[in-house]
Amino acid sequence: MTKMGIGKIPNSLLKRIVLSQLGVGDPDVLVGPGIGEDAAIISHGGGELAFKSDPITGSVEEVGILAVYVNANDIASRGAVPRWFLGCILLPPGSSESDLDRICRQIDSAAKELRIAVVGGHTEVTDGTTRPIVVGSMIGVVKNSRFITTGGSSPGDLVYMTKAAGIEGTVILSSDPRIEKSLGEVFVRKCKSMLPKVNVVSECTLLADQEGVTSMHDVTEGGILGCAWEIAEASSSGIFIDLSCVRVLDETWSLCSELGLDPFRLMGSGAVLFTVRAGSEALVEASLSKAGIQYSRIGVIVGPHEGRLFRDLEGRLFSIPPPGSDELWRARTKG
Repeated sequence: MTKMGIGKIPNSLLKRIVLSQLGVGDPDVLVGPGIGEDAAIISHGGGELAFKSDPITGSVEEVGILAVYVNANDIASRGAVPRWFLGCILLPPGSSESDLDRICRQIDSAAKELRIAVVGGHTEVTDGTTRPIVVGSMIGVVKNSRFITTGGSSPGDLVYMTKAAGIEGTVILSSDPRIEKSLGEVFVRKCKSMLPKVNVVSECTLLADQEGVTSMHDVTEGGILGCAWEIAEASSSGIFIDLSCVRVLDETWSLCSELGLDPFRLMGSGAVLFTVRAGSEALVEASLSKAGIQYSRIGVIVGPHEGRLFRDLEGRLFSIPPPGSDELWRARTKG
């Protein structure tokens, strides 16, 4: 039997093993689990709630903040307002009270920033892990019964992204000793200062109110290209991405060059991929510009027969494969 690699499991296994065993059917589940779908939507009490669960397994220094940000991002990318957070904190043997306090302070600070209540969870020390892990769950409220899915796009829709590629991966991997040794302490501090950029709640909130926005997807493991493939998969369509249009920060370029990584496949919370119905782009772009939110038009949704393609920085065309192990895990393995 083939052993699985580190990171999210391949989509083929997700479909065959996980998504085929989902308990009973429930008519109140409006959007359930699926490839690329960021959160479930449940009908309740005359409205709708969004539910999400996501662990932080790759970071130590920012694990509490990222647990709140990443789960809030997935709720917000549904067009919902994140409201309630639960955190399961798993600590390795030898952890101290100060380790726990640091994580809880981070969760508290990030929750207050986003006006989220921490309503429960679990905390333990276990020999089942070698570094702190926080498994977060977030519940949000859908506004005016309007929610957005990853699979809502159609051929002809334009593909956009906010901010830049690889922000989360840059923050996390700047802790790698190789980075401080080669690029210096000042560079590491600059990368760490990017942490607030991981939060995408504000841009998702704005985009959810735009009539021309047809889908949104928070960029996480697999980076920009993995996210693009999942948007196409969720909508049963093709997609074309021009990497020359994808913004990459200087810090991300430098870090990826040092570690031999692809910034377009690097863990990318901090960016949102979204699609816009052709003809609506001027209004959406104007709204983003007015709010001071950076964006780039990077591609287009095409018919399924046209495939899932990207043009690299040298102008060559390649197929976009299903997302595999994130570049962050490859860096850890190489280190």
